[in-house]
Amino acid sequence: MSAWQAIVLGVLQGLTEFLPVSSSGHLVIARHLLGISAEALTFDVFVHFGSLLAVALFFREEIMQMIAGVLGLRRPGADAGRRLFWLLVIASIPVAAVGLLLRDAIERAFASVLVPALMLFVTGALLLFADRVGSLRQNTRPGLVHAVAMGLGQACAVLPGLSRSGTTMSAGLLAGLTRHAAARFAFLMSIPAILGATALEVISLWRDGTGFGDVAGPVFLGTLASAVSSYLAIAMLLRFLQRGRLAPFAVYTWVIGALVLGLTLAGQ
Repeated sequence: MSAWQAIVLGVLQGLTEFLPVSSSGHLVIARHLLGISAEALTFDVFVHFGSLLAVALFFREEIMQMIAGVLGLRRPGADAGRRLFWLLVIASIPVAAVGLLLRDAIERAFASVLVPALMLFVTGALLLFADRVGSLRQNTRPGLVHAVAMGLGQACAVLPGLSRSGTTMSAGLLAGLTRHAAARFAFLMSIPAILGATALEVISLWRDGTGFGDVAGPVFLGTLASAVSSYLAIAMLLRFLQRGRLAPFAVYTWVIGALVLGLTLAGQ
């Protein structure tokens, strides 16, 4: 993988990680179009770590409140932070179980182009359904029901093409949250999910004794590009959801899914 390819993939991942259009699906598709044969899952995990840095910076106040609440410190927002922390723990249990039990199957799915193409259709349908059915809900504060629903949605989104942010936001909408509240909680849910995935990949690399070798430079560039573009994507989507709907993203996923499916079938 060259430096420019790593930057392109990093920017692509960052822009699509928090937009409900599936970053993993776009990475799988772009990697095939660019003819990249590098370790897919390893690179994907570390550019996702760039997104983790971005979300941690963007939600630094909420993170400080959670730390204060867990440590029992007396500062404004500590009680709300402690509550938010435990909701994130609950929401992270399903994806942790799926990641540990089905890691090999997930990695095989990342090697296919048809899987993300088909799952992009599913993402679009879910976005449109949730946007219409859940549009009348007005809860702005996540609770236990929302955490469980969004946690199950995140567990399903380990498949490439099934957007993590889109699936979790849709689950939040259907459970009763507003679009803006569902998006904010979905973004915070990415922190433990990405941390866990990165830790598993580092352990796997250490056990195999492979390390990064010649790909360390591209991985670094991709991670940096992902961090910058992820921060911009978070800010843009939260501003858009104050008045906008998810329907345009549903149409986008269908167009991309149809394009990739057509190119794949034509090449067989």
